[in-house]
Amino acid sequence: HERIRYPEKTRFWPQRVGISMTNSTIHPTALIAPEAEIGEGVEIGAYAVIESGVQVGDGCRILGHAQILSGVRLGENCVVGHGAVIGGEPQDFKFSREIRSGVEIGAGTILREHVTVHRGSREGSMMRLGVDNFLMAGSHVGHNVQMGDNNVLANQCLLGGEVQIGTRNFLGGGSAFHQFVRVGDLCMVKGLTAISQDVPPFVMVSGSNQIRGLNVVGMSRAGFCKEQRQGVKAAFHHIYRAGLNLSQALEAAKELEWLEEGHQFIDFFRNASAKGVCRLDR
Repeated sequence: HERIRYPEKTRFWPQRVGISMTNSTIHPTALIAPEAEIGEGVEIGAYAVIESGVQVGDGCRILGHAQILSGVRLGENCVVGHGAVIGGEPQDFKFSREIRSGVEIGAGTILREHVTVHRGSREGSMMRLGVDNFLMAGSHVGHNVQMGDNNVLANQCLLGGEVQIGTRNFLGGGSAFHQFVRVGDLCMVKGLTAISQDVPPFVMVSGSNQIRGLNVVGMSRAGFCKEQRQGVKAAFHHIYRAGLNLSQALEAAKELEWLEEGHQFIDFFRNASAKGVCRLDR
């Protein structure tokens, strides 16, 4: 019998997809809706699915078996890994399939194998990821999550719906975040941590909502000078070690002078959600 010839990568077929795209490579088995908008220099792998209403920025790589569903906008130079599903319906009992919502993913973001990202659960709402985020294999981002830039989600990290993530955080493998929690900037969350309360900026967290101390190494690597780190330490001491309850600490903080980073730490507590803020492990 003649050996089976598997299709090779080929240039984009405008007559097959109905889109004008230059300098891009697409596998013949990929399924792309004619209404999808594909940028230049895009690579699309075998059996990938791109639905109508999708926008793919220049230089993106969509690997084999990935699915990008209606309402997704990818910035430039993003990577969608094998088997990832971006823009799936929310896991929300109140959601109706007639709701029009979407996903926005910033430039340079990497979504590795089998990452799942759900679209918004309310009419016109968006799930947003900033630029240069790195979501490792198997991580999940629930509906209406709002994430800043330069975050790392290690393997199997799970974000429930409506979670807010700041910038330059590292969320460890298998860590789980309950819906509606907030995470500040430059946090280090240990693997297998369970988070059901807000995580203030610049801290290290492990166990179940337990703050272990300040992420001094992370601040140093982020370019914080000694004075800035000392400002954060002063704010941390004021909230957690001054012997005041939270209301007293916030009232007393109004009479003190703080550096910008100290203000950021204090203000996080002023805007805490109804879930409360993680406590210091003593």
